[in-house]
Amino acid sequence: MRIRVKHDGRVVKLTANLLILAGIASLLVFAWAMLDGAFYQYTQKLQFETEVAGGDPRIAKEISVPGARPQPISAFHLMPSLSKLVKRDPLLIGKLEAPRIGLNVMVREGVDEGTLRLAAGHLPSTALPGEPGNLVILGHRDTFFRSLRELEQGDVVTVSTAQGHFAYEIESIQVVEPDGIDLTAPNSEAVATFITCFPFNYVGPAPRRFLARARLKER
Repeated sequence: MRIRVKHDGRVVKLTANLLILAGIASLLVFAWAMLDGAFYQYTQKLQFETEVAGGDPRIAKEISVPGARPQPISAFHLMPSLSKLVKRDPLLIGKLEAPRIGLNVMVREGVDEGTLRLAAGHLPSTALPGEPGNLVILGHRDTFFRSLRELEQGDVVTVSTAQGHFAYEIESIQVVEPDGIDLTAPNSEAVATFITCFPFNYVGPAPRRFLARARLKER
């Protein structure tokens, strides 16, 4: 005996349309987040360079570590008046660079989702660049910290602030469980820990954490 199930074509069509709309909405949200982060990085980098250059955007120069790729002069640099339209983020700390792996990202105070969408985040209560203690910086593996997968022991990661350049040499790289991270241990030396999720190509929330530990090089 066969039982025929009657399908309502309108319900199926409506469901398909809703799924399509949900997919489009997700893509739009993702695109907006990417553009928002790119705009923040671009404008805050200019503000940072202008500050280091003494406040004149016409003479602002790229603040890069030796070996970094030179950045092309943009229309934003050629039109100093545009810099007045974008204010410097008071939570901006500086710029993080690792020339060998192509890492170049602005660092902002905080590790909340809003901050990590815009920049790499400095963990509050940890040391600031160049200070004794553990400088902790986090970033998303699928955006600003994706290039960390190419990081190797001995690489130099530099944090530039208004006070100068602070170069950290990578001493160890490890993958740990989220609850296996100890960032509170006191340290009288100037060290740094760079953290992102792992595996880098994992779909969805990644289960483990990638840690690169470094020590401040003597000037």
